[in-house]
Amino acid sequence: MDYIALKHTHMAFAILSVALFYTRSISRLVSGKLAGKKAVFIVSHGTDTLLLISAIYLAVMAGLTPTSQPWLLEKIILVFGYIGLGLVIAKSTHKSKQIGALIGATAIIAAIGYLAGTKNAFIL
Repeated sequence: MDYIALKHTHMAFAILSVALFYTRSISRLVSGKLAGKKAVFIVSHGTDTLLLISAIYLAVMAGLTPTSQPWLLEKIILVFGYIGLGLVIAKSTHKSKQIGALIGATAIIAAIGYLAGTKNAFIL
């Protein structure tokens, strides 16, 4: 697969992953029924796995490493924060914590999108 096709595949997985994240998160805030369905769990985690694989493949194809590209290191750190906030949403029984985590995750998604688009690091 050439670089452009892989980049577009990665972007499609990212969009699908975010859509599934909001679907699960909003479901948990409302009733939790949809988020608890096995099919949603499998599709969501499968999408996230393919997103990660495509990200690694893209970095290898482009010769990028987090140590040489500060924006990539920031993006990886933000992904860990996003995962952590997703766990808060999934495990917490307090709506206020879930909403706060959802707001934080939304900010992280925006920051990841910015880094992906501009390749300009915020901090590093």
